[in-house]
Amino acid sequence: PRTEPPAPDGFTLLTGGLGGVGTEIAAHLLRTPGTRLLVLGRTPEDEADALTRLRERGEVRYARADVTDEARVRAAVEAATEAWGVPLVSVLHLAGTLVERPVGELDAPTWRRALEAKVRGAWILHRLTADHPVTSFVTFSSVNGFFGGAMNAAYAAANAYLDALAGYRRGLGLPAQSLAWSMWRERGMSRGYGLTALTEARGYRLLDVPAALRSFDLARTLDEPHLLIGADRTAPWVRSHVVAPVRQTRRLAARVGLRDGTDLGALYRAVTGSAHAAGLSDEGWTLRSAGTSARPDETATEDGLRRLESRLAEVWCDVLGRDRVGLDDNFFDLGGNSLLLVTAQTAVNRAFDSELSVVDLFAHPTVRDLARHLSATGAGPVPDAEVPSRPATGDGLDRAREQARRQRAARARRTARQGRDRGHA
Repeated sequence: PRTEPPAPDGFTLLTGGLGGVGTEIAAHLLRTPGTRLLVLGRTPEDEADALTRLRERGEVRYARADVTDEARVRAAVEAATEAWGVPLVSVLHLAGTLVERPVGELDAPTWRRALEAKVRGAWILHRLTADHPVTSFVTFSSVNGFFGGAMNAAYAAANAYLDALAGYRRGLGLPAQSLAWSMWRERGMSRGYGLTALTEARGYRLLDVPAALRSFDLARTLDEPHLLIGADRTAPWVRSHVVAPVRQTRRLAARVGLRDGTDLGALYRAVTGSAHAAGLSDEGWTLRSAGTSARPDETATEDGLRRLESRLAEVWCDVLGRDRVGLDDNFFDLGGNSLLLVTAQTAVNRAFDSELSVVDLFAHPTVRDLARHLSATGAGPVPDAEVPSRPATGDGLDRAREQARRQRAARARRTARQGRDRGHA
């Protein structure tokens, strides 16, 4: 059921309003004539460039106040009430802190610091609304609050608290909604994030600002205390938590490499037959050219890539327990997880005498992409006779010797490649 949010005469309190996401939300709200916005933040007013731009759009007051300081928050609200002559009617809580580290490395002070803004701040706002005619209370949560997160346990716990607070307020007959986001593209905590490939593989989609704002507007018309925004229900991880039928959003696609002189008529007939077998009509598919065949001087490079891809696919089949792995299949869509990724890292480094990190595998989650990355580093398949049957074991000295051997081999490959490059030049 859909209901348009009420628009009583009053003002909105926005925490975290000078962050990347907060400024987008603030500017979006100010498009509605008559909007009055009280923004709370910790940035000195004379250093808040975003504040100047927001004030050009509408009525904005700014108070330098930590959302965990109840006295300062109440003082800011009282000052805005007196200045505008209208009450607080809406709350948007966006303030938060992201701490990324294994849970075992979180000491008590770090844990509290990671939870403080979201948890204590939300509770203070909850207490504050008891004295005002608030008709909308929205917190910005994360999909991690529902699905968890290996490297951000405190952040996940803080967001789970926001989700639970929304349910608690609803139980008291108070307005509340917790919006659990995936990621805003290059905004807020997502700015410069290096593991977006892993994030998308799990089914947490990157949202461009226009799509995120449309989702925000839609969410506020839904009478639900907790909503996931940006979770792709076709991704295996997300789908495993979904009860309702999944609507397919991906298209069937195929890539075909052709040699010079190939009969294009035969290709067309083959595509037509495959499309009909997949239940597609003649209008339901498109045949496009994606480029030309390799030049003679590129043949060796392409052959090397194919060998890399073939060997890498074998390694992944072994790690994942699969009979077949496609070049563009995502490691995590095939059932990979954080533990298997460490196994894959070890297996790939053994098979190619390389020094890939787990982050490298996060950033290159398909066989095709990882093979190109390996090729760029000069790595190549190690002959079967030279691949150890299992990782080196023993004390730290054994591991150090093994690492030194790999580094010498990598330097030798780089030197050889540089020599070839100078020769070609």
